[in-house]
Amino acid sequence: MQPPPQAPAAPPGPPVYGYAQQQYQQPYPAYPMQPVWPQMAVPAPAMIDGFYIVQPRLKPIPSGPAIGSLVAGIAGIIGAVPGLISAIFSPLAGLTFFMFAALFGIGSVSLGVYAARQIRAARGGVSGKGLATTGLILGIVACGLALFTGLIALANS
Repeated sequence: MQPPPQAPAAPPGPPVYGYAQQQYQQPYPAYPMQPVWPQMAVPAPAMIDGFYIVQPRLKPIPSGPAIGSLVAGIAGIIGAVPGLISAIFSPLAGLTFFMFAALFGIGSVSLGVYAARQIRAARGGVSGKGLATTGLILGIVACGLALFTGLIALANS
């Protein structure tokens, strides 16, 4: 039985730095490069006085007021739920929870509106539009629950 025929070896190239150059074969196929995800828009280089300015691409900064709006909205709802229960038994406790939920609800709404304006004015430099919207909605719900808690507390007094 004869061995399978092999391809003729390429002649070695000229010596590089005194060593004979070897031909390497790839044992596996070369895979194409995949694009980097997510693809970001590359801004055109700015030129001032004939010199290009380097403009680094930065990630957007999360908005602090948007995070505060979300936290205040959650706190307002957490304060209003026990207020609904306690307003039935004790009007004074119900009014206390009413104040707690109302203050956090109003704070959440105002921070949410401020964060939305900040994000819109930053033009991509600040992120957190979803947080601001969620905080705004939670703040409105907390104000509604606070109003309902106050009405129950006043009706039972």
